[in-house]
Amino acid sequence: MTSTQGSEEKVDFVSQAEQQPVGLIREFWDFLLHNKKWWLVPIILVLLLLGALLILGGTTAAPFIYTLF
Repeated sequence: MTSTQGSEEKVDFVSQAEQQPVGLIREFWDFLLHNKKWWLVPIILVLLLLGALLILGGTTAAPFIYTLF
């Protein structure tokens, strides 16, 4: 590695460190795009829906949810 490569890498590192941090959802979306893991999308959606049902099951909305099933 030459000294110019080292300084270029340092500048690139500093510029990336100064950027705003990426959120969890955006980072997960980038993971799906770059790694072509589209089969994970239905699994995540089902888990989110089940989590929402569990949360709403403990509230006053529970009788309305139970009538759906």
